[in-house]
Formats: sequence, structure tokens, C-alpha cells
Amino acid sequence: MIRAIISAAKETHVRALVLQLYGTGNVPSIKRDLRDMLGEAIEGGTLVVANTQCHVGHVMMGHYATGRALVEAGVVSANDMTVEAISCKLAYLFGRNDLSQIEVGDLMGVSLRGEITHSNSLPPPPLSSAYQRASRKGRRYF
Repeated sequence: MIRAIISAAKETHVRALVLQLYGTGNVPSIKRDLRDMLGEAIEGGTLVVANTQCHVGHVMMGHYATGRALVEAGVVSANDMTVEAISCKLAYLFGRNDLSQIEVGDLMGVSLRGEITHSNSLPPPPLSSAYQRASRKGRRYF
């Protein structure tokens, strides 16, 4: 299905593909084929942006292995932008006609009108184990 979407994007000159991913920007499992397809789309001139399906939270591309694989493929994080903000921002940036795909990708992480929270202001990544959560609270279980 993704291959068909990417092929259609090339034929119709779609400039960006927005992926709505799980939680912090993860796919169920990142297979080499998927990573390669996304990399080919990016090399072919289609910007790929990762967004979360969650109503609260943000994309943390390098936090888990699947997110790191997306970064390696060249996928850009939408951080905590809504789908509507992503669409408007892409339309504005591509509509300027003076920015390259790389420049547009770089500007997706920059707040132009308050549509994205600066990374320093975001909460820390979730702790993955009960031990880590307890240690953060100062409890000792050993």
C-alpha cells in the first residue's frame, strides 16, 4: 500500500507525505523494505513527515529503534503539530517557491507562528519500566 502511495506521489508531483504513526512516532516494526521505500520517496523529491496519532504528546524520532530507522531514512518529525498545522505549514513553505525540499524539511522543526513547541519546553521521554519510574520518584526497591 505504501509503495502504491509513493508511486502515486511521484506521478502526481505530490511534494509531501504525512505519516500518522503510533505514540512518539513509531511504526509497528521498521523493515528494511519500508525504510528503503521512504528513503526512495525522499530522494525522489517527496518530503516525508512523521506525526503522532495521539491527541496529546509529540513525536520523538530517535527515542526508540523504529524512530531511529525513520530518521536514517530521512523522515522529518512533526514534533507536536496537529495535522492541520502540518498541512498549512507545508502549503505555505512549498507555496513560497523559493525553498528546497531540504529547507522545507528543516523549517518543519521551527516555530513560525507558534504551531510547534520548542523541544526544550517539551516533557521528557516516558520512562519504560516500573524501576525507572520509581527511581525518578526517589523510591528504592532493592
